[in-house]
Amino acid sequence: MDRPVTELRAQIEEMESSYEFLISFAGQGVGREAVQSSTDQIREFVTGFESSLEGAHEAAAAVPAEHDELDTDAYRTFVDDLAGEVEEARNVLTLLGQQDRITSAQVDNMNGMSVFQSVVMKFFFLDELTDHLEREEAGDDAGDDAGDDADE
Repeated sequence: MDRPVTELRAQIEEMESSYEFLISFAGQGVGREAVQSSTDQIREFVTGFESSLEGAHEAAAAVPAEHDELDTDAYRTFVDDLAGEVEEARNVLTLLGQQDRITSAQVDNMNGMSVFQSVVMKFFFLDELTDHLEREEAGDDAGDDAGDDADE
């Protein structure tokens, strides 16, 4: 696994990509009579969204181990409290993915659930909160490389 901040960013990007695709699908008006290939493609994005929620939460929980500034009660409580919403959203996505046909209305109703809006926005918040840490890590790595060159 990458460093927690880098992994968090990657998982959030996957989540955002999947979520945007699903929202686009919701607006297409695809009903149960649609061809099965549509459902197979949608299922891939549902699965990607579900796994990125889990991965992002795990990465967010690991961030304080490498970044003392986020090793606080407030950060840990925020991430701990997010666990219930992540589990609820993952359960909805699992249920949706188990359907023989996934319709636009199902995805639209999923999006209308406050848990999805809440969990996605909370991960976007964490992304913004930790963004500078990833840049600092990249700078540290570049500094490490520069130091290696000086030793040669």
